[in-house]
Amino acid sequence: MELEADPKADARPGPKRRNLEQTRGRILEAAADTFTRSGYAKAGLREIGERAGVAPSLVSRYFGTKAALFEEALIHVLRANSVFTWQKQGFGEAMARLIPRRANINITVMLVTALADPEAKEIARRVSREHMIQPLVDWLGPPHALERAMDMFALLTGFAVQMDGLYPAPIPDHSLRWLARTLQAIVDGKD
Repeated sequence: MELEADPKADARPGPKRRNLEQTRGRILEAAADTFTRSGYAKAGLREIGERAGVAPSLVSRYFGTKAALFEEALIHVLRANSVFTWQKQGFGEAMARLIPRRANINITVMLVTALADPEAKEIARRVSREHMIQPLVDWLGPPHALERAMDMFALLTGFAVQMDGLYPAPIPDHSLRWLARTLQAIVDGKD
């Protein structure tokens, strides 16, 4: 007598497979949020794991150290919010419209809070040079691209700090118009 196969046996789910890229992305988003809210020194892998919905050991397995995770999270935020692929014409207006909507604030807050920790400060310096300033220099082009990139970076960082913590009311329209004109002058290479 031959036994029939149990149809339910084939329908049983196998071990749950993790989507590595989705998990990595959730951890990076949680890390960026945690580093932004808590600063580098106070952020912990356990908190990041909880926010990402994974075990802290998995955070360590994916990224190794807190410093490596900070670097990857900062690069992730930079890539997700890159604006230097935009057209040069009208750039100042476009950026001035983004400022009140708090766009790219995580970048500035992550960089500023990193300055309080020597390890994070060195990472922030290197990442900002390699992934912000140099691409901006390349995008701006001559003349004096490095100086113009530094001017733009200082201006945008200052506005982000002002908006996030120093000026609780909406930024006045005249300030945003000044920002748009100044950014466009930097892009156009005018003094």
